[in-house]
Amino acid sequence: MKKLFAWLLITALCLGLAPAAFASDTALPAFEGKPRLLVTQDGEVDDMNSLIHNQLYANEFDLEGIVQTSSKLHWSGDGTTEPYRWMGTEWMDEFLDAYAEVYPNLIVHDPDYPTPDSLREITKIGNIKLEAEMTEITEGSELIKERILTEDPRPLFIEIGGGANTVARALLSIAEEYGASEEWEALYQRICENVILTAWGMQDSCYKDYIQVNWPEMRMVDVSASTLAYGYRWANVEELSEESVEKMSSAWMEEHLEKNHGALMDHYVTWGDGTYLIGEDDPDQYGANEALLGDETSWVGHAYERYDFLSEGDSPAWFLVIPNGLRNIEDLAYGGWNGRYALKKNKNNEPYRLYQAAKGNERGIAAWIAAIQSDFAMRADWCVASTYEEANHLPTVSVLEGTDLTAAPGETVTLHAAATDPDGDHMAFLWYHYPLGDTYEEAKDEDKNPVAVMVAVQGEAFDTAEFTVPSDAKPGDTLHVILECVDGGGTNPRAYQRVIITVV
Repeated sequence: MKKLFAWLLITALCLGLAPAAFASDTALPAFEGKPRLLVTQDGEVDDMNSLIHNQLYANEFDLEGIVQTSSKLHWSGDGTTEPYRWMGTEWMDEFLDAYAEVYPNLIVHDPDYPTPDSLREITKIGNIKLEAEMTEITEGSELIKERILTEDPRPLFIEIGGGANTVARALLSIAEEYGASEEWEALYQRICENVILTAWGMQDSCYKDYIQVNWPEMRMVDVSASTLAYGYRWANVEELSEESVEKMSSAWMEEHLEKNHGALMDHYVTWGDGTYLIGEDDPDQYGANEALLGDETSWVGHAYERYDFLSEGDSPAWFLVIPNGLRNIEDLAYGGWNGRYALKKNKNNEPYRLYQAAKGNERGIAAWIAAIQSDFAMRADWCVASTYEEANHLPTVSVLEGTDLTAAPGETVTLHAAATDPDGDHMAFLWYHYPLGDTYEEAKDEDKNPVAVMVAVQGEAFDTAEFTVPSDAKPGDTLHVILECVDGGGTNPRAYQRVIITVV
């Protein structure tokens, strides 16, 4: 238990070192119910890993499409241009068959997992022939078009794991069909407000050349600068905690994700695990090319060992929709498993809504990696646990005072945690100020750190905390406090509640 609280304290201190403030231009549309999510990918190995990870969270959102596309690094060819690093499309069917094998176990742990047939119905091939090709209407682009036009009060999050060309084709089809109609202006505004694109960088030119030009008010969240800690170069991220490094390294990965976790996880690729991808170049056969193991001269800049974590660089682009209590889906500036973002300003004052890593966000998602891995491993266990009692499950946690509070300058705020664990495991609580999400200006000063880490005031489980609102806080300022509840069972996954205090 002492070791557990030691890394909890380190996590809290790391999370609170670089305060910043943000305006409301980062707020996302409010909605009720599960988030809507559509994912696209170009078939690279990290996209394959990301899709497996995504399927194990498919109980948490309404998955509305799985679409394969091309990118600047992967395309199928068109008869004139040869394929480039193309792994085909059949692998998606293999993954769905594997999902079907573990589905009977998954629904034991949550009946909300979608059926294999429902996932097959929404799995489509998009624009794959060439980089940035968006002239052809494809099954994938038509599915995206249909989902964009669906009249649903909830926003549609579209994760662009490869190039944006299939999404661009869908938007172009909508413009061609409705652009000259009387309803166009209202439809355009509705789409720009309700569709939120997330992507790891611009993996073709279609966002810059088509979407940003013709749909400038549509949000695009570029996660690339926040996600190094979950990509191929993760071992070079100095901010990773000891626990995070452990949960991405070979021994832990082999035990909790790589081996003995069922048909779906059998497709998950780690360094040197023997996986060979037909169509991929030898220098990028990270699972099968033994020469890559222990090579410090490769482009990844680290000598990885067998079964080390490989990459899921695109996963943080859909982590935004995981309802884990951090509330980052409410506002891109709040911060969470997907990173923390600010609107990129442009000198021409164009209405572009491109969001990139916020200043003071050098750590990106590094502080959350241990929690991400722990939660992923818990779900991987569900794939092979045929009874509820065989696996671990997250506690349900709440703050008795609520998660949106008001307080005056100088006022002392007391918070109480309530939690239950379905498995009867011991739970540990940690409260901490999260100045990265604050709009209180003085929180930007690292030397002052005026609110500081929460002080637990009663109970062995640290279920109560209090702090004093800074005396110089102004009406309208916000302060963010996070309750982290660590499950004492399994791989120690976390449940969260973010409390936002508005100064009055």
